[in-house]
Amino acid sequence: MFIKMWKYRVALSAIIVGVIWLTPVFISAQDLVPVSSITGSSSVFVFRTSARVVKRAAPAVKRTRTPTQRIDSIKRINKQYETLAKAGPRINRAKALDPYKLPKNIKTLPAAEGSKLFAGVGEYYLDKADYENAIEYFDQAVQLDAKNITARTGFSQALSVKGNDLLVKDQSGAAKTVFLEALKYDPKNAAAYFGLGEVYADLDQFSEAIANYEKSLENDRGLTEIYVPLGILYYQAGDIAKADQLLTKALAFAANSSETQFFLGLVRASQNRNDEALAAFQKAKTLDPTLAEAFYYSGESLAKFNRSSEAIPDYQRAVALKPNYFDAWLGLGQAFYEANNYPDALVAFTTAKKLKNDNWEALAGLADTYRKIGKFEDAESNYNLAALFFTRIKDYDKTTAADLFSKVGLSIGQQCDINIERAVVCKWSAAIKALQKAVDLTDNAVDHVNLGWAYFRSAHPDAEARNLAAARPNLELAMAELKKAVNAGPPAAEFALQNLGAVQIDLGDFRGAIESLKSVVGKRPDWVFTKYALGTAYFKTNDFENAAKTFRSAAEKDPDNVAVWMGLGYAEIKRKNGKEVRTIIDRLRTLSPNDAAKLDREAKLAKL
Repeated sequence: MFIKMWKYRVALSAIIVGVIWLTPVFISAQDLVPVSSITGSSSVFVFRTSARVVKRAAPAVKRTRTPTQRIDSIKRINKQYETLAKAGPRINRAKALDPYKLPKNIKTLPAAEGSKLFAGVGEYYLDKADYENAIEYFDQAVQLDAKNITARTGFSQALSVKGNDLLVKDQSGAAKTVFLEALKYDPKNAAAYFGLGEVYADLDQFSEAIANYEKSLENDRGLTEIYVPLGILYYQAGDIAKADQLLTKALAFAANSSETQFFLGLVRASQNRNDEALAAFQKAKTLDPTLAEAFYYSGESLAKFNRSSEAIPDYQRAVALKPNYFDAWLGLGQAFYEANNYPDALVAFTTAKKLKNDNWEALAGLADTYRKIGKFEDAESNYNLAALFFTRIKDYDKTTAADLFSKVGLSIGQQCDINIERAVVCKWSAAIKALQKAVDLTDNAVDHVNLGWAYFRSAHPDAEARNLAAARPNLELAMAELKKAVNAGPPAAEFALQNLGAVQIDLGDFRGAIESLKSVVGKRPDWVFTKYALGTAYFKTNDFENAAKTFRSAAEKDPDNVAVWMGLGYAEIKRKNGKEVRTIIDRLRTLSPNDAAKLDREAKLAKL
């Protein structure tokens, strides 16, 4: 737990000086931004979950095989089918006959005998891989004798060879017609079934594709090459158990297939077997260095293990291979963000936004990055866009929407701290509106803390200028919101009490502020800004002893905090403790000579 000072300003008030902290601080799974004023009214904005960049959901589209993978798969299955056919001769196969050895009187032979001869010629051409001539002769054989089984099975086989050739040429529509024709002549043609499986897979008709692949295996159990495309189809259909079973079997003969390793990685990732998923993706990218998806998912797997720096080269390779790869640009942006490389994160998220300018995740990531580099107006506009597109999603998650609106409010508030120095009017009404939306969505106690914070911050300049009449309406609204959060109990209560203490200080209820802030200090003894506010409240009630005690405790936690030392110095002046005042002035000379000189003048006026 730590607080990093981003900048500070010190000004002489009636009794006290102050400091501004603007860097998010991670505290018990909650991030907060503390802000202190010159009156000691320290307030905090609390991130609802975490200040980290939005976590991306897994890509909604199930990954499909590339055209190259599909063609390679068709070739492998067809080759295996042909090998099996040669190893064990096909049932009902006619004896091959050289067409030049056909008898001259073939036209006068009985139809059944002529059919057998033409079927033999069909087999001859089929052996020669000349499916066009094979189809012609088998067709004639069937026309001569429709009951000729060898002619019918041969005709079916020749048609399936043609269909596979059409598939390789990426003519799925024509191939489908041919495969269906083949099955009319042989309902047990395994080649025709796996061809149809490929046709339906190409059309994303998963159930039909799976049914035809299963039919192919049913008619020829030796076609193990089918395990890979069928396992992929089961993965795409959401049947992870079946996909696991088939792809695991495929490893026995296809371990060096990038396609097998890639989809096995997807299956393992779906099973939360992340170590195995990472190994499979890394194997896939080694086997095929041009497979952008393998690099992307390798990066995603590394990101799951919080190894963002290692994931960056994978994402970079993915976008180099596919410059329009939106998911990879999004992953790269997050990896750079988590590595605190905000300039490169900005480039990646900006590219993702260009590719999909209505994608809320890209917009939110870009907004987070702008906020990190201090461009709060850009952060605000992108958070607003992210919220706009996210809330258009049917049944959107209200918690995520509330997070986005909450960050809109924070960005406006942080810009206000810049605008104050530029004498530019702050948009507190817009911040309040955004934070009210967050409250309306989930009624989360933290949102009440932040809405109270915004009401307080909007009123505080008037309170600081002692114009309580102008400040009171929003201070009272702040108090109402903060009391709701206090009543909700931990963990929001302590943040609410911190802000409630700030409101009470501005309203002049210093004893009420003491009670609120003492409760926070008891639970959060390391919060220097709370002790600073508490010390201020004690000072305002003329309890200089407790004020000094509290400021000293804060100085022990943050020995370089000028504001705390100044507060302690004023308290010791009131206590007439000249020796301690001189020690504090000496300390301040090493931190801020100007403030040391101011305190020295006050000490001399008090004759110390």
